Amino acid sequence: MERVLNKIYKILNGEGMYIPEILKVFPYVNNEKFRRYYSLLSKLCNKNVVMHCLAVSLYTYEVGLKLKRKGHNVDLDLAVFGALLHDIGRSKTHGINHGIEGGRIIREYNLGEKLALIVERHIGGGIPKEEAVKLGLPPRDYIPTTLEEKLVAHCDNLIIGTRRVDINVVVEKFRRKLSCDNIDHPVILRIVKLNDEINLLLGEEKLCHIECDVER
Repeated sequence: MERVLNKIYKILNGEGMYIPEILKVFPYVNNEKFRRYYSLLSKLCNKNVVMHCLAVSLYTYEVGLKLKRKGHNVDLDLAVFGALLHDIGRSKTHGINHGIEGGRIIREYNLGEKLALIVERHIGGGIPKEEAVKLGLPPRDYIPTTLEEKLVAHCDNLIIGTRRVDINVVVEKFRRKLSCDNIDHPVILRIVKLNDEINLLLGEEKLCHIECDVER
């Protein structure tokens, strides 16, 4: 996983040659729009954020491809681009409002409302209006509604840094973060619900998550 991500990073930064192996795993390294969005991301954010966004993009591509093969109507380009840009707001803040800041950046650069909404709605399993008000966010719903929004949020949940993890690891992380004795917390329940929804769509191809082999 790390080997593949490092090669993708080098290719996108002009430090490495195109490698057929990498193009097979992640053809977006040769996509003009993806490279343009990557240039913006890398200009605004530090390498750790960039590498995380690349990891989420790769995972989103893999899961999105499985969904398409299952016959689900997913805009793979939109999802992968949204995954790449989902944390661009971390160039302004690492707080809960980084999704809001990211949406503002997307709109500032006129990259499209669909991308802006993916960025705004990617946190956890989404943030409902009443919770947003308590958190000091603009009073509206930030719940992912489209398949592309759900896909990006879900893949982001299952990646810590650049490492793929199981949903149980995610639940435990949020349980500690929220100081919960159990998982019966609205934030955790939304994350689990989103996980179950994507796995239901995947059917027998549901995700194995932990260090899946992308170096095939």
